[in-house]
Amino acid sequence: MAATVATGLSFRTTEENLRNAFKNFGSLVEVNLVMDRIANRPRGFAFLRYATEDESKKAIEGMHGKVCNGTNVVDIH
Repeated sequence: MAATVATGLSFRTTEENLRNAFKNFGSLVEVNLVMDRIANRPRGFAFLRYATEDESKKAIEGMHGKVCNGTNVVDIH
């Protein structure tokens, strides 16, 4: 399995938003939207895990610099 990190996410982003935005690149095994426990909202980044490294690379190439959830630009690593 290969991990991808998405940063620059909106505080309104949900796990469902991420799954919908990234599902076309392969089999998503896990989506971990990191939350601020005090503010009870996303911290602006997430970890996504794909079944293969090739799928992870496709997500990086396909989503880097793109708008996700309508308002924000995604940086992918």
